[in-house]
Amino acid sequence: MKIRSLVSALAIATSALFGASQVQAAPVDLALSLVIDVSGSVSTDEYNLQMDGYANAFRDAGIQANMLGGTNGTTAVNVIFFASDFFTSTLDNFVVLSSAAQINAFADVLDAFARVGGGGTAIHTGTNRAIDLLLAATAAGGALEGTNNMVIDVSGDGGGNAASDIAARNRATANNMTINGLPIGGTSINNYYLTNVITTDGFIEPASNFTDFSDAVRRKLFVETGGTIPEPGSIALVLLALGAAGAARRRSA
Repeated sequence: MKIRSLVSALAIATSALFGASQVQAAPVDLALSLVIDVSGSVSTDEYNLQMDGYANAFRDAGIQANMLGGTNGTTAVNVIFFASDFFTSTLDNFVVLSSAAQINAFADVLDAFARVGGGGTAIHTGTNRAIDLLLAATAAGGALEGTNNMVIDVSGDGGGNAASDIAARNRATANNMTINGLPIGGTSINNYYLTNVITTDGFIEPASNFTDFSDAVRRKLFVETGGTIPEPGSIALVLLALGAAGAARRRSA
């Protein structure tokens, strides 16, 4: 596990990665906003597991092929951190990735990025921040003008204010954005994301704990970048059904 420092992250960001285009007045195949929970319930080790999981997913050959295989051959990504509120960081800016080298450099940034902030859990603050940045980037004159495939990818281990989270979800829907979720925990948090966080065209890819996060985020990003898209929420429903069937078999035994 690397020791994360803001200095090292910024050094990487200004060298290897930002040969990638941060300003491109043209549409991309996908504008993806990663919304990551850094609230107090997420320990330093768990934060590291999250960031390692995202980094390793972006290094995956299948995901890279998806990111580069669209009409434009480009994917734009940014990262929003949230707890009680969102936290501004250098990763707010969308980075347009158009080669495997640029994607790997972005993964290196994630792998080394210092944690920002902490506090309670307010998913809507991260979601609304992502919506604002997507709207600005894809509007007339924006760096991603003309992009119509916009996905917000929310990961976290807790719920929040349901009414506020639903309002943020509905705002995303009104602006033709999809919200998918990666709830970390069990049935309760899975159901919270299904009911209050993801859009009707979105899905969840649950992780039972932070150790399982890496596999879950790889599966999730594969779908979001062009893999087979499940029915809304179907991954969670299948997993819950399998869990119930397994419990029934155990009771029978």
